[in-house]
Amino acid sequence: MRFGLLGAGWFGREAHLRNLLTIDGVEVAAVSSRSNASLEAAKDLAGEQLLTFHNWEDVATHDGVDAVIVALTNDQHHAAAMAALKAGKHVLCEKPLGLTVPQCDEIIEAAGEAGTVLQIGHEMRFQRLYSRMKEMIDRGDIGALQLMWCREFRGPMRPGWRSSEALTGGTILEKNVHHIDLFNWMMKVPPVAVTAHGGTNVLKDREILDNAQVIIEYEGGLRATLELCLFAPFGGECEIGACGDGGRIDTKNQALELVHHRFDIPDRQVMQIADEGDAANFVDSSGRVDRGIKPELVHFVECVRENRQPINDGQSAKLAVAVCLAAQESIRRRETVPLSEYPG
Repeated sequence: MRFGLLGAGWFGREAHLRNLLTIDGVEVAAVSSRSNASLEAAKDLAGEQLLTFHNWEDVATHDGVDAVIVALTNDQHHAAAMAALKAGKHVLCEKPLGLTVPQCDEIIEAAGEAGTVLQIGHEMRFQRLYSRMKEMIDRGDIGALQLMWCREFRGPMRPGWRSSEALTGGTILEKNVHHIDLFNWMMKVPPVAVTAHGGTNVLKDREILDNAQVIIEYEGGLRATLELCLFAPFGGECEIGACGDGGRIDTKNQALELVHHRFDIPDRQVMQIADEGDAANFVDSSGRVDRGIKPELVHFVECVRENRQPINDGQSAKLAVAVCLAAQESIRRRETVPLSEYPG
């Protein structure tokens, strides 16, 4: 299975290229980057036989490529995914799938017409910590799920394109689409409305929000809350939890900790849920540990080989985009935004 990597920057190389090279039966045939230094760094990893291009279009349509990974800036995801799908390639597109719901719809439709696999880079679904959390919720370990939350107080994201509203689509779409995707995955009922507040209170050199509080209402009276701060220099732990009518789960992403409380008896079980082998300890350029990237890539390869739909497919990614856009719109309008404004 021959891969092309669109975007051989730091994340494209360290997260995708380095992991692809460890998967049996996979060859990375071509990469693109506007930076000569990035292309040389990619060759250092993959070998001198690697084809390198400055334009991502040359990789997306290359005859020697079966599948592509889109690791470009968010504003280029739609064009790159569409070009690759029209060329008959399987596509793993980094999140978010698009900057608008219509963009997502066009990509999903193109994948259907091409008959190829479309997977989106929501790697948190593949972290053992959250897989275990979902298993426990589905099994009824906390009774009927009622509430979820995510709280992340951390330092700023890397400077550069992530500071641009136009290139990212906004802080919540760029940063928190992962967490909202987890909410949607675990709730299993559709979101119906979003109320949010936020601002750029401290990081005035950036266009994007540096803090936000978001409440997502789900069908049946369920709710999820998101609390984000990007100007907290100490900490960085991402706390995600869930509460049902029979118990509660608390998780810490960096500590790999899961705590299960039951209401019927005074039990409190503390677990360490570590990832294994190459899936563990991928450290991003800000020093935070991320996980789930290699299992996500293995899942994509398996879905292509077995012609099956990935768990992080186009429809689920579109729903996460819609909730993020509704949250950002709620902040702009200072009112609750129904998801009915994002049809489909």
